[in-house]
Amino acid sequence: MNIIRYSRLFRWVVRAFLLVFTLSLSVVSLLGGWSAVTILNPSSNDINIPDGPIITNFDIGNSSMEIIVPFNISNGGVYALSRISLRFQVGMTFGNTSTLLNDTTTVQIFDTLQPYGSVLPGKTLKANYSGTGSLPLSEVDIYRSPNALEFYANLTFSASYSLNLYTFTVSIIKFSVGNYSWFP
Repeated sequence: MNIIRYSRLFRWVVRAFLLVFTLSLSVVSLLGGWSAVTILNPSSNDINIPDGPIITNFDIGNSSMEIIVPFNISNGGVYALSRISLRFQVGMTFGNTSTLLNDTTTVQIFDTLQPYGSVLPGKTLKANYSGTGSLPLSEVDIYRSPNALEFYANLTFSASYSLNLYTFTVSIIKFSVGNYSWFP
């Protein structure tokens, strides 16, 4: 007669538990990763930044500008898309009259990070990012051609997915958002 000792039985129970636990975590990670990949699929249109025309309002008289970027984020996955944030930077390039050769200078007008929270599975976040900044116009060469002022934007979208196991960041760098000339 073969009697199983309690220590051997305990080891087998612990091993079985660890096997089931490890397999379940692996399945959750694989499904979460696959779901995240489907959200970031370029043909799915789940993340649209911008989602329409970018609206820029230049107020040259008051040396200020306002920019509005519409966007929408749809969560077609099985987990909440969390820690959503959008960072927007706008820079201005101009001929600088305070330098000896009117060197081209780029200044940052604004750099703002806005958090948007979470998007539950099957839901859509549709919002506008807006920001304002001041323009350093006292040193601008208004005769510079083809444009006296050129505006560029950097856009960074970041979020976490699958119970915050996956964090990703997508950036658009030096996207032209407009220009201005004093003399047509």
